[in-house]
Amino acid sequence: MKFKGKSFIAIVLSPEPPYQDWFKEIDRIIARTPGFFIDRPIVLDVRGTKIPIEDLETVLEGLSGRSIRVFGIDGISGTRLKPGMPPSFGGGRLTADVEIPETAVGNEPATEAAGQKAVGNTDAPKKAAKTDASDPDPAIKTAEKPVAKKANRQPRAVPEANGSSIVITEHVRSGQSILHPDGDVTIVGSVSSGAEIIAGGSIHVYGALRGRALAGVSGRDGARIFCSKLDAELVSINGLYKVADDFDAALRNAPAQIRFEDESLVFEQLS
Repeated sequence: MKFKGKSFIAIVLSPEPPYQDWFKEIDRIIARTPGFFIDRPIVLDVRGTKIPIEDLETVLEGLSGRSIRVFGIDGISGTRLKPGMPPSFGGGRLTADVEIPETAVGNEPATEAAGQKAVGNTDAPKKAAKTDASDPDPAIKTAEKPVAKKANRQPRAVPEANGSSIVITEHVRSGQSILHPDGDVTIVGSVSSGAEIIAGGSIHVYGALRGRALAGVSGRDGARIFCSKLDAELVSINGLYKVADDFDAALRNAPAQIRFEDESLVFEQLS
């Protein structure tokens, strides 16, 4: 038997009392960026807080009620945790704070990709593009495992004239994340394994799609995913997803489109 290590992108949340106000900040992030926490592993950082176990239960229940899944807690002894709570662990290294994309103002879209960390591989998603500056959100921090490699610079996004889409004119490398909840994302290049694209609309990849593609995160059933070569780890439209093991073998490494129909994902080969 062989054991292997694997890197994942994760987000670290640091709860602060009064928790009611902290959850208002979380709700503001979700309202502004609906897909931000989708399918992301979450670490809860309570180091130095001496948080009572009852308060920790309240925080975990509040996050669960918002579909935010915590897979580990940093800064608390495992002997204090109750059955059913996420496990205790440590060793992560803090990096830059996450930057949350702002909502569109007038006709100007938010084209800023959230800064992000790799639990073993990136700094929390760095900016893909930016139309107006925003300060890092105090509710979120990022952390990185010692095995992580420093993320490559984030590809530059070019907003289209109609303000509804962004175009990335570079390859999206492993550990990088492009987040645009307000419209389509077009990649003129390939998306590497370990990278991810999250769009409120459709995703177009003029190259190989090897990472994760999540389209329609703002609730758009009509969103689609197009790629010149389908080799993705995961694809999702409006929250419905499929992993690589569930793909039709005939479409592997072929040009394809994926669409949402009758509560299922339909894969079609492009000619």
